[in-house]
Amino acid sequence: MSEFSESLSLVGVVYALAFVIAMGAALLIKLIVGALAFSERHAEAKAAAASAAAAPAARPGAAPVAAEGIPAHHLVAIAAAAHAMVGAHRILHIGAAASGRYWSTEGRLAQHNAHHPH
Repeated sequence: MSEFSESLSLVGVVYALAFVIAMGAALLIKLIVGALAFSERHAEAKAAAASAAAAPAARPGAAPVAAEGIPAHHLVAIAAAAHAMVGAHRILHIGAAASGRYWSTEGRLAQHNAHHPH
């Protein structure tokens, strides 16, 4: 074999090895992300079931009750800020934002819309 063909075959082997390692790393990352998403969904479902079983049914027309852990003065400040920003609206729920795929979807839409301004 000539020196050129040996170098060419070595380059091919190195590129093939790099490709296999990169695909293996990508697969490993995909599996880790999938496992984390599954465990998060499972924990959220378990927490929702526990809170649904523990929470008494609200009467229609009943006065809103502050969620546990949120001080009343924080609720007043949130309501005042919402009123200042959007006007008179009825606030139905104040709580932690749900985590999920919506943040990534909004980010993806913002990225795509940045490429097509109008």
